[in-house]
Amino acid sequence: MKDALYLRIAENIDRNPLGAPKSGPTFSAAFLAYLRLLYSPAEAELVQHLQMPSAFLTSAQVAEQAGREEAEVKETLESLAQRGAIMGIAGIYSLPQIPLLLNAHQFRPEKKPEDLEAAKLYQQFFIKEGYYKYYESSEKGTPIMRAIPVQRAVDPGQKILDSEEAHQIIEATKELALVPCPCRTRTEKMGVRECRDKYPIGFCIMPGVSAVYFQMAGLGRKVTAEQAESYMDEMQDLGLVAMTDNYSDPNHSVICLCCDCCCSQVRGRTRWENPAAIAPSNFMPEASLDCAACGTCVDRCFFGAIYLDEETDRALVDSDLCIGCGICTITCPEGALKLKRVERARPFANARELYRTIAQENKGPAD
Repeated sequence: MKDALYLRIAENIDRNPLGAPKSGPTFSAAFLAYLRLLYSPAEAELVQHLQMPSAFLTSAQVAEQAGREEAEVKETLESLAQRGAIMGIAGIYSLPQIPLLLNAHQFRPEKKPEDLEAAKLYQQFFIKEGYYKYYESSEKGTPIMRAIPVQRAVDPGQKILDSEEAHQIIEATKELALVPCPCRTRTEKMGVRECRDKYPIGFCIMPGVSAVYFQMAGLGRKVTAEQAESYMDEMQDLGLVAMTDNYSDPNHSVICLCCDCCCSQVRGRTRWENPAAIAPSNFMPEASLDCAACGTCVDRCFFGAIYLDEETDRALVDSDLCIGCGICTITCPEGALKLKRVERARPFANARELYRTIAQENKGPAD
């Protein structure tokens, strides 16, 4: 009976465009164990009635389906929402979006025993069983996230759209919050963070509705646009790559600042041979004749996209490997490396268009 509760929750999760983690044709045993860690049997009796966003239920509707008193149901749902196990906004509830669900234990820096167990289960279903492929892209290779070029790395006179520039994305929203990076938090808690001596755990920048959600859950620190921009610039100077949703609508859900060893997206390219993990920007670096072939840019690139050419004695770029982030350019001691526009990727218009395409490519036509 208890197993049936978690299977029903997994089935509901599986209706989202990214699906749910599986091992072959069945749900991953590690993922079902993760759900048992996230929800007690009593909680699961209520959670089984919730659907993925954007289908929300009131506590009264959940109580009616569960045959329970509304006051008791509302108290449980609010408790679950406060710890990030479900989404709860203005008295309506749903299962969390996949990034929130899989990182529910990792948005808080303090380490608890269940956090380590959650991290081990994640390693199994996400990495070993390959769910990262669906988290990063569709079966046909449509990326869910895209690289954002460093604006100050763009060669003067090159066209850059507001939707392509991180400062403009930040300035387009009224609400902003910094939330601890769940990827580096996870590896830090497990004691396996490779970049500990290079980068702080740091934060993701949450704009708009995401900022409101994380603040309501007690997980986000509200910041101004100036503070968010300053933090982003600081992290890019250190070498972290900026990414956001693969659409141009200004209502983005996140700006990630990613390393190559912890990030669930970047590792698709650096560790797991999934070139569709990140959509490249419409820019690529190009070295001028002032290039001293010092190799600074080579060392900065996570993706092995830059190399020193012996014939020209300049830095050259492998376009198949480069995502156009511009991190390689901003520490060039000669100022010889700049981003030049190269039309190679068109983001989707909005989240609906992106996820409808993902759903179609993963499971056939969406409803």
